[in-house]
Amino acid sequence: MHQSISALALVLAAAVALGLVMNRLRMPAAAGFILVGVALGPTGLGLIRDSGSIETLAELGVLMLLFIIGMEMRLASFSKSLPLALGVTGITCLVIPVSVGLFTYAVHGEILGGIVIGFMLSISSTALAMKMIEDSEEKDAPAGRIALAVLVAQDLAVVPLLLITNTLSGDLNARTLIGVGTKLTLAFALLGAFIYVLRKIKSFRFPASEYLLKNSDVGTLGVLGICFASATASGILGLSPALGAFLGGLVVGHSTLGRGALVMARPVQSILLFVFFLSVGLLIDLDYLIRQAWIIGAALVVVTGGKTVLNFILLTLGGKNFDTAFAASLFLSPVGEFSFVIAGAGLAAGDLSPGGYKLAIAVIAMSLLASPIFFLLARLAHRLAVKHLGLPAPQTASLHSAGADI
Repeated sequence: MHQSISALALVLAAAVALGLVMNRLRMPAAAGFILVGVALGPTGLGLIRDSGSIETLAELGVLMLLFIIGMEMRLASFSKSLPLALGVTGITCLVIPVSVGLFTYAVHGEILGGIVIGFMLSISSTALAMKMIEDSEEKDAPAGRIALAVLVAQDLAVVPLLLITNTLSGDLNARTLIGVGTKLTLAFALLGAFIYVLRKIKSFRFPASEYLLKNSDVGTLGVLGICFASATASGILGLSPALGAFLGGLVVGHSTLGRGALVMARPVQSILLFVFFLSVGLLIDLDYLIRQAWIIGAALVVVTGGKTVLNFILLTLGGKNFDTAFAASLFLSPVGEFSFVIAGAGLAAGDLSPGGYKLAIAVIAMSLLASPIFFLLARLAHRLAVKHLGLPAPQTASLHSAGADI
């Protein structure tokens, strides 16, 4: 018992230390957390052999992140961006799975696994994208707003993607399609109703807000309780817990509890997201990564580059200017944390083979590791193009600010 706690403490200390070093070198701190997870995890030095409890804790970090996003959300600008975000998400969740499915069918004669992998690749990382947006000081800029709207739309899309994944290997009948449609309609109805009501009332007095704000310890527990209770209610309805956390954040953010709740929730969110990035490293099979380095590397280039180009094209067709579409597509490049959930569902349903599951997990984890660096390199390339090729100077801060403190 003491030995396992000591090992866990050592891993956490090493992750913090390497994160600080990476930050000092103007590199993403999240990359340091992931690298420590790889080096000291089950297939590295083996200081941590069972990462299940850490992965569960990490998922709570994602819920806290969406809760805080909801609290900070400006509904007027979000409402304007949501239709385009839903369109981009819908096309992405159609084009990528179909493309990957056709590719796997042409190469291996198998299509279901390719479709599931396509579902996984369609979802962007809310955790990492928000860090890139914040560190680039883009939260209130056009690129940050449209990227945030797309991230919320993709979190909504997780529900039907999971339902389809669970039924692909069986009979995709009318009853299944009705079930998917019903839950998707319910999710959009809830989101629309919350936005409509909160825009009408502007602000309201949250029950017991004075009591919660008096004591930071009690207030922090109360805020956490609201977040996880909202996520639980959404899960009971058969929807994504992430949607519930986001809606709970919307409610709190438009109440008398909003500003104080935001202050109390941020430290908890930072700790849980630190655990999230560490858990990504623990998921990586180092031996498999070394054996399949060329395949994973090629898949990573295709996934990151292809996803960025697709989002850029869709945002440009949606009326966004070059700089906004370029920056937003870079924010959306990392594959999402909910992709791990889809991968597990695909494996359990028999849609995804163990080999395909292992490859998909490696590509997702490496995408989270490489995307911040890809963002910095793409931004540098754009700067050079502006300087040497005479392109118009960018209007958004994301192409000029630091952005390396992820």
